[in-house]
Amino acid sequence: MEAEMNLDLNNEKKVLCEKIIRDINAVFLKDADLSSFEIIPKETNCNKSPVVHVDHNLGLESWCAQHVYDHAHRILISHRKQTMQQQLRTLQQQQQSDSLAKYLNVALLINPDVTTFWHIRRQLVQKNRLSINKELQFSALVLSIKPKSNEAFAYRRWLYSFQSADAIDWPHEISICERAADRCASNYHAWSHRQWVLQNAPPCLLQSELMRTEKFIRKHITDYSSYHYRQLLLSRAYEQCFHMADESQPPWNSLRELLEHYELTAESVNGQDNADGEAAAESLLQLLLPNLNRNGVSAQRLRSFLYCCNVAASDMRLCAEQRELYGVHDCFELHRRASLKFIVEQCLRLLTGLANGPGLYLAPHSVSQTNELRKFDCESHPFLVAVRRIEFQLGDKHMRWCKMHLNFANQDQGQN
Repeated sequence: MEAEMNLDLNNEKKVLCEKIIRDINAVFLKDADLSSFEIIPKETNCNKSPVVHVDHNLGLESWCAQHVYDHAHRILISHRKQTMQQQLRTLQQQQQSDSLAKYLNVALLINPDVTTFWHIRRQLVQKNRLSINKELQFSALVLSIKPKSNEAFAYRRWLYSFQSADAIDWPHEISICERAADRCASNYHAWSHRQWVLQNAPPCLLQSELMRTEKFIRKHITDYSSYHYRQLLLSRAYEQCFHMADESQPPWNSLRELLEHYELTAESVNGQDNADGEAAAESLLQLLLPNLNRNGVSAQRLRSFLYCCNVAASDMRLCAEQRELYGVHDCFELHRRASLKFIVEQCLRLLTGLANGPGLYLAPHSVSQTNELRKFDCESHPFLVAVRRIEFQLGDKHMRWCKMHLNFANQDQGQN
């Protein structure tokens, strides 16, 4: 008798789960613009559908989530245990594929960390049973409830492998990364995916990225992932010889202020008319890159050098402003150091000839290139001397960092 009651209860639960899954699938078929999914906290069944659909937002009441997931999980695992020959026959039937997809939708929305289920979706895509565009939308829906889902980001990259770079909506992909990072601090997977976008997207994306990351940093002051991404972004911009004119302020204003901070107040820099951009650029180059052999350096490279150094100087000023507003945080100090290191390194690379040529420069990863940087005599460089003098005043810990990362150790030993 008890066994029969348990059987009836299990059948009722199975029927209820199937009905809920059908309701969810009906929402997918009805609304092609679903933008978010949430588990709605509710402990008891109120004798109505637990599936909530409002303004392109899908919700599932929490009391049934575990039961629905377990039911979908059993069906999908049973499918996975079939022989390869049986799987191929099943995948060739559109009706079977649609039935499988609805279970996958529910299971992955509730628990997107099951790699097996994503692999089944890949099989369906490869058999043309699922649309790539709809799959991109589904993975975005998964990220709306679990912004740190590495499986969802990896699935998106896999889907894009079937499309050309020109066909990809890169700004939309950046927006998905930004929403995920905004919802979950230190979102390693979102920022890693954004790095992938940066490496594959056209250079025209750099301008908007520089603006968006600054806004993000001002909003999320202690999320170091955003600072680190901005450092990679600036390096990428310099590699691509990227530069642009900022009409909202005088040319290279932040870089000028940084030179004034280091007590480099040459009249040729401070007294320059803003309208005379070429003369102002030449004055800055004379201070930052004295005696530079320009035969092997393109004008575009020098323009990019000034632009990127100005962005780095602006970030140093931003860190100082953040510190005044919010107090001392490691993020501010670490990003300030990274920005200063970028400026110093680019000066050294150009002066030692490691960044020569009109195209991309080779980062000094080899021992020989690193030794070339260490051999450079900073005493003959007014800017580097000024940096060392001012930065050494910021404490012993910072002095040790400068000696280690800014090539000041050898010069300091020489003075002693």
